[in-house]
Amino acid sequence: MAKIAVHGFINTDIIGQVAAFAKIDQETEMNSLQISPGGSAANVAVGLARLGEDVYFLGAVGGQLYTSFLLDSLEGVHRDYVQTIADAPSGMVMVLVNGDGLRTMYTYPGANAQYDVTQIPQRFIQDLDFLHMSSPRVPQARQLVQWKRQNPRLRVSFDPSSLLTKKGLACLEPLLSETDILFVNRTELHDLFPDQQIDQALQTLHGLGIQEIFVKRGRDGAVYSSLSDHSREVLSLPAQSVKAVDSTGSGDAFAIGVLYGFARGWSKEKILQGGITLGGRVVARMGARDGLPFAGEWGG
Repeated sequence: MAKIAVHGFINTDIIGQVAAFAKIDQETEMNSLQISPGGSAANVAVGLARLGEDVYFLGAVGGQLYTSFLLDSLEGVHRDYVQTIADAPSGMVMVLVNGDGLRTMYTYPGANAQYDVTQIPQRFIQDLDFLHMSSPRVPQARQLVQWKRQNPRLRVSFDPSSLLTKKGLACLEPLLSETDILFVNRTELHDLFPDQQIDQALQTLHGLGIQEIFVKRGRDGAVYSSLSDHSREVLSLPAQSVKAVDSTGSGDAFAIGVLYGFARGWSKEKILQGGITLGGRVVARMGARDGLPFAGEWGG
């Protein structure tokens, strides 16, 4: 069992299903409405905990709205370092999903933006195996990656999301240079390297010191590029054949499968397949967590 810290957002997701997205100044009726706990980092924490890993969530909730709802949603996750910001609302995301399972998202960070990394004790940092950061705020992320100085065996995984990749490579390079495992999709990779083809961009990222890079390609599966002892290996596997209902949380599920595989010492191909399999499970259901398995239901 690995000891894993997960940092990033915990939100209330308001998810509406529509036949098609409305155009500007138009109105459309929702077919369904769902309110559920979410936030990319919180989803990853819950997914890994369901599979039996020792998971700590590093994030903040507000004291004004949905506080208990969000805290209770961290099933099986250690909440020792979850902070409550009394005078702030919790984070919230409005999600619209169309008939093809594609989505648009509008995020209000709320209390998430006020997390204080300095409150985490040294003894906790020294015992960690993995630190996963999912769409974090840059100031907190820069503090967190410095933990590698205190714990040389710590492996940092990073899923920046488009909110950060749109800021460009210069903003993220200090974080990427401390990253061991990186998750991006094709759009995010293009944000960082608009003038480079995928393979060239991957080699540039390896040049920053990143050993393991995963490119999520949706219906086209995923690519895994790894570098060790100056030897590079690239794997590509297809997506599973599933009916896409809602893509919310599919990238988080992919990260869960991959991180679980690393924690268990799986082969590279099995790690990549694990990410694809969990991503497929989640996209076939409404919401970010309904498709996440429990220990005994899935083992790769």
